[in-house]
Amino acid sequence: MKHFWMSLVFLPLALIAEEPQPKVKSAEEIHAELKADQEKFDRALKLFNPWYTGPLVTPSATMMPPGDVNFQPYLNVQTNYAQFNEDRHSVTTPNLVQLQSQNVLQTGLTDWMDALLFLQGQESWLLDKNGGGYGDTQFGLGWQILAQGLYIPKIKVTIKETFPTGRYKRLSPTGLGLDGVGAGTYATQFCLAFGKLLFWATEHPVNTRLFLGYTVGTTVHVADTNFYGGVPGTLGKVRPGNQFAADLGIEWSASQAWVLAMDIVYSCADRTTFYGNPGVTAAGLPAVVGFGSSDNLSLAPAFEYNWNSNIGIVCGVQFSVYGRNSANFATGQFSVCWNFEPTTKF
Repeated sequence: MKHFWMSLVFLPLALIAEEPQPKVKSAEEIHAELKADQEKFDRALKLFNPWYTGPLVTPSATMMPPGDVNFQPYLNVQTNYAQFNEDRHSVTTPNLVQLQSQNVLQTGLTDWMDALLFLQGQESWLLDKNGGGYGDTQFGLGWQILAQGLYIPKIKVTIKETFPTGRYKRLSPTGLGLDGVGAGTYATQFCLAFGKLLFWATEHPVNTRLFLGYTVGTTVHVADTNFYGGVPGTLGKVRPGNQFAADLGIEWSASQAWVLAMDIVYSCADRTTFYGNPGVTAAGLPAVVGFGSSDNLSLAPAFEYNWNSNIGIVCGVQFSVYGRNSANFATGQFSVCWNFEPTTKF
């Protein structure tokens, strides 16, 4: 019995003695750990919450909160100095200059849906002629189907409808078609947008966007000189070709306020078909109505400056690098991006 009670007394002491003793770190190991922690701390001090207006072209996958408004007007000056032909060769053409005004208004309707309104107009100059007016109007609804996570992008689906509010037929026969500012079709675009903000392995955050869009338009009744060609006496129907667009946008934060951006923009369209009487040109030949299948690839480098998270500007140039049956162009673009919350909620 005596040995039993002694074992109860000394057993805990024996167990404590058998526990592994903590390793004593050397001065060099402690110094290395402190240095690593200091480097992490210094890097954290350099990180910031980035501000973006968005690149020039690629749409955002961000949802607007209910009642909040984003207003973004664009002012563009475009020159079409050549045309890519069927063989993808650039052929010099008379210089067409266009002054374009575009206004985008986006607002949140609910936690899961927002709305977009796109208004535009232009004035054009070619040779000694000019013309222009208010163009077609777009309205769209968007739904967020996936929120952004640490390793996953945000994804948004949008359906946009184009209303033919711009003039497109019975144009001035001596105005080179410059007063044609609309396409005359009710066009529906199905859009899928992706977005991901990257902080990994860099002190300069990178914001990425990817946009995919497919557009289907209704048949257009045309008469005389029109957006698709023709002459006085043209009468018939045009079936616009379906269109596909793919845009990649990248924004690199030099600082919280200053951002460098780049868009890679690709679009293609099926052939436009015409049914009816094309009319006769002055040379006695049937007039051309409609377009062949086409595509175009362009780049749009830009810079952004943001005063805060709610207002900033973006300025840059978009220019074509490759195409078929499409314009060879360069466009200077300037835009202001303003997010605000009205005093009266929608």
